[in-house]
Amino acid sequence: MTTTLLDTSKGIVEFTYKGSGPPVLLLKGGHSTRDTDLSHSSLIYEGFSLLTISRPGYDYTELSTGRTPEDFADTIVEVLDHLQLKKVNVISISAAGPTGIALAVHHPERVDRLLLEAALLTSWESDIKKRATVLFGPAEKFVWSSLRTMLKFFPDLVMKQLLADLTTENVDDYLDNLSPNDRRFIVDMLATSQSGKGFMTDLDHETPDISGIQVPVLGMYSQKDRSVPYTNALLLKSSVPDCEIFEVDSDSHLIWIGKDAHMVWKKRLEFLTNT
Repeated sequence: MTTTLLDTSKGIVEFTYKGSGPPVLLLKGGHSTRDTDLSHSSLIYEGFSLLTISRPGYDYTELSTGRTPEDFADTIVEVLDHLQLKKVNVISISAAGPTGIALAVHHPERVDRLLLEAALLTSWESDIKKRATVLFGPAEKFVWSSLRTMLKFFPDLVMKQLLADLTTENVDDYLDNLSPNDRRFIVDMLATSQSGKGFMTDLDHETPDISGIQVPVLGMYSQKDRSVPYTNALLLKSSVPDCEIFEVDSDSHLIWIGKDAHMVWKKRLEFLTNT
């Protein structure tokens, strides 16, 4: 995929901008790289233009562009100005939740609608932060390299370890019920993942006051998500004036696969095309 490096006032930002039609800004979640696709690239074929901006510490985007969601929201505005985009729909995934919210709160004139997909709104739990520091700190390159090697020879073992942190269900049952396409989705996601310096920065993010969001919001969450508990959806619904929660019938954090994946896609399109 062809990417662009923009030298902003705070440093280098990597982005891609493809398609034609109403612009959608995609902010990917933790560990996601330019090559990680959770189905959103298909928006191009639905008549949208897709702007994907790598967050600080991921790909070639420098940490100096925004160590806080608010700071990076300012940098995003520079990218929008560069592309002469007055307003965008925003999709924030998982750990990118605080960044999407910061953009909507501090630059509401640049945001048409905000879609939060399994997006984290609360602080990380201390035990998760401690474990993540060990795995995704200085050792992250070795960890991901080892994981990808194991993925080739022991795919079920690697997926089982991952899914244990993403589902409240019995992980063996969850794995057994995956379709071949769902398994491929997870393998591809893992094969394209890399933490860089981004995930360690994500762990320190604090979410801006969500009651300040004045644009329409759609939150899509699963009751069986261990990584981003459903309490995030309840907090969103109770705090944002114009907010709809779509409860995804998914067995894990990965709301883009499983029996309700087609409904996630349908709901996303309905929200983005609602004028």
